[in-house]
Amino acid sequence: MSAENSNQVLYKILTERLEQLRLMDKEGDSDRRRHVARETKELHAPLAHRLGLYAIKTEMEDLSLKFLDYKTYKYIAHALNEKKTQRDAYIASFITPLEAKLKEAGFQFTIKGRPKSIHSIYNKMQAQHCDVDRIYDLFAIRIILDSPLDSEKSDCWQVYSLITDMYRPNPKRLRDWLSVPKENGYESLHTTVLGPEDKWVEVQIRTRRMDEVAEKGVAAHWAYKGVDGNRLNTDNQSVYVFTPTGDLKRLPAGATVLDFAFSIHSDVGCRCMGGRIRNQNVSIRHKLQNGDQVEIITSPNQKPSADWLNVVVSHRAKNKIRQALKEVEYRNAAEGRELLERRFKNWKLDYTEGDISRLALKLGYKVTNDLYQSIAMGKEDVLRLKDVFLTMDAPNPDFQRSEHVYIPQDHEALALEVDINVKSVDYNLAKCCNPQPGDPIFGFISIFKGIRIHRFDCPNADNMRENYPYRMLPARWAKKNNSKL
Repeated sequence: MSAENSNQVLYKILTERLEQLRLMDKEGDSDRRRHVARETKELHAPLAHRLGLYAIKTEMEDLSLKFLDYKTYKYIAHALNEKKTQRDAYIASFITPLEAKLKEAGFQFTIKGRPKSIHSIYNKMQAQHCDVDRIYDLFAIRIILDSPLDSEKSDCWQVYSLITDMYRPNPKRLRDWLSVPKENGYESLHTTVLGPEDKWVEVQIRTRRMDEVAEKGVAAHWAYKGVDGNRLNTDNQSVYVFTPTGDLKRLPAGATVLDFAFSIHSDVGCRCMGGRIRNQNVSIRHKLQNGDQVEIITSPNQKPSADWLNVVVSHRAKNKIRQALKEVEYRNAAEGRELLERRFKNWKLDYTEGDISRLALKLGYKVTNDLYQSIAMGKEDVLRLKDVFLTMDAPNPDFQRSEHVYIPQDHEALALEVDINVKSVDYNLAKCCNPQPGDPIFGFISIFKGIRIHRFDCPNADNMRENYPYRMLPARWAKKNNSKL
């Protein structure tokens, strides 16, 4: 789908949502209406803003506020209506001398009094912590110039100069979107000046073309420029797509069908086999475009894989995939453990948790859970485990008279001999006693973190000797050239 067509789809969706809101205005309060209002506020209104559809955006925001916080909406609306006559009279007194000045300068123009939207006033009340009467720039006008394309900017700046000669401007409130238009093509010059009675008035200065872009959106910008619609780019960071029922989803740019599946529900993502877009089957790796309507294809036999982490780009999808992989690991470990325990019981073999830890290390596993998973996945033959277990010497708990674990002074490697026959074993220095080279030490086989090295006088040493003597290994510091691998 071209960028031009995708934006037409988005425009259609937004206008349909606005019509839905207008119809719901006649309904009573309901969970459904609040849900639609919240979704519109969080997704549809920001999208309309990015597309430059400010009239649609403003009405969406006002109706959403009305449905979500009716008391506040009604309070602001009532306050505005009470002073409408005074406000109109003030705007007229501000515009009259300005019109004369612009006509004298030879400009063709239209001036509109622009009422602030209720949602805009609500945001200002929140930001400024004040009531409606204290809003900084409650009065606003818009000057629309009939200027040729080649003199648009210079005309706008000339009008700005005339206005600021008449009324004192607030330089902090100048917004120049002529020199650098917004990403959605919006161009205008905004300033705030101190009008009669020392009241602040916001003034927007733009041309007829700029005003049409502001009202009709980014597509009008390219129509005036004569540029290919494929150059439309509403939001570099996001892509907007729809469910089969028309619900809008915002995902990071580069999102795939799999990202979309996880945005719907974790179960849908975990069982996702692919999708359908415009009646065509696509893979989970297919990258989505603005306006795509996506149907997810699932299978009860599908399971997440580690490779999926390279397919998705959204944080939600990545987190859900990692969580699902962890759950699979835990299930496999539980199944493998149950199988090993059942077989050992049938063979009438007595063993302890420490024996299984030693068995795992002897077979080259860093932790027992890795061994259990291999059993569950059929990578380890339980009969072989029985043979290894029966030939495995029991560890010597009298570690002060034997030395089996060698730790180089530079902490770069760990060597084990005699009891354990592995090429590489994870080890780390215990934080509880922080052993230093030269300290008397011993090794302790942990369930999940390999071997931990403790000082003889570690505060936890007595507890480990009393309760887990079978998990303790003799250790000593050794020079690097003496370490045994």
